[in-house]
Amino acid sequence: MRRLSAFVLLFGVALGGGVPYIAAAQEPEALQEAPAEEPAATPRPSPQTRSEALAAGLQRQLEAAAQLQLGDEDKFLALWHPANTAKARGVLVIMPSEGETADWPRAIGPLRRGLPEHGWHTLSLTPADPALSPGPRPPAPEAPAAEEKPETEENAEPDATDSQPAAAQTTSAGYLPEQTAATDNDESTPPHAEQDTPPPTHAERMLARLDAAIEHARTLQASTIVLIGHGTGAYWASQYLAQLQPKDVGQLVVIDPRAPLQGEQPLESYLATLPAAIGDFYTGTRAAANQQALQRRNAARRAGHPDYRLVALPGLTGDRNTEQEQLVRRVRGWLERKPPQ
Repeated sequence: MRRLSAFVLLFGVALGGGVPYIAAAQEPEALQEAPAEEPAATPRPSPQTRSEALAAGLQRQLEAAAQLQLGDEDKFLALWHPANTAKARGVLVIMPSEGETADWPRAIGPLRRGLPEHGWHTLSLTPADPALSPGPRPPAPEAPAAEEKPETEENAEPDATDSQPAAAQTTSAGYLPEQTAATDNDESTPPHAEQDTPPPTHAERMLARLDAAIEHARTLQASTIVLIGHGTGAYWASQYLAQLQPKDVGQLVVIDPRAPLQGEQPLESYLATLPAAIGDFYTGTRAAANQQALQRRNAARRAGHPDYRLVALPGLTGDRNTEQEQLVRRVRGWLERKPPQ
C-alpha cells in the first residue's frame, strides 16, 4: 500500500507538478499584493469672473477700513466712506452700472469720495456679473401623458399572464408587482423638483445686493437713506424701490439711466410710480439720450408724480475732473434742497 501511494505521488509530479499547484492555489488572500489605490482628484477652483477680478484689484489698492463684505450666500465687496462732519445728513447707497466697480472713475468714485465732505455717508456696491446669472426661469415642464398600450397583433398568441385572473397575479400582501415597485420608488426617491434648486437670476442677485446694502444702512440709524444708480444700476435701484417699497428710502438719484438686457419693464414705468423723490440727471449730448429723457419726464407727468426733476448735464468739455466736480455739485444741490410742500 505504501509503495502504491508513493507511486501515485511521483506520477502526479511527473505529469506537471499538480501537487505544488494545488498548494499555491490554497495560499491565503492576505499574502497576495493588493492593487495600489489611485489618489483622489483635487477639485479645480472656479475661474474668477470679471467683477471678482476688479473687486480683488480694489481690495489691494484701498485700505481695509473702507472695505465691507455684504450678502449671505452671494458675498460682494462694498466700499464705505463716512461723512466728514460732526453730524451726518444720511447714507447714500450707490449702485454702479453693470461692468463697473464700486470705485468707477466716472460718477461712482467722485460721488462716493466727494459727498462725504458735505455730510453724507456713502456705501458703494459691486454689481453682480450677468455672465454668471441665468436668464428668466422657464416654466415648469408639464407631466408626460401616460403611454398607450400597443394593440395586440391578430396572429400573435395571447400572453399566459393575461388569461389568468387578477387575483392570481397579486402577491401575498395584496398588491400587484407593478404597484409594489412604484410604491418603493416613491418612498426612496424624492421628486426631481426637490433635488435641483435653480440658481438665482441676475435680477434676483442685483436686488439682493441692494437689499443687503439697505439693511446695513439701517443699522447705522441714519435719518435719511438715498439710492443712487448709474447706468443700468439706476434701473435696478428703481425696480428695487418699485417692488419692495421701503418706507425709509425717500429719495432716488439716477444718472444717465438705461435699461439692461434683462430688464422686465421700461425704466419710465418704474420711475413714474415711485413715491420717492426722483432726481434724473442725464448728459444731453446725443439725440437718443434726449429722447429717452423726454419719455421719462412725460411718463412722470402723466402719472402725476409729486417730486420728479429732470436735470440736463452739460456736454463733454474734455476735462474729466471738471465734469465730475460739476456732477457732484449738481447732485449735492438736489439732495440739500427742501422738498416741495
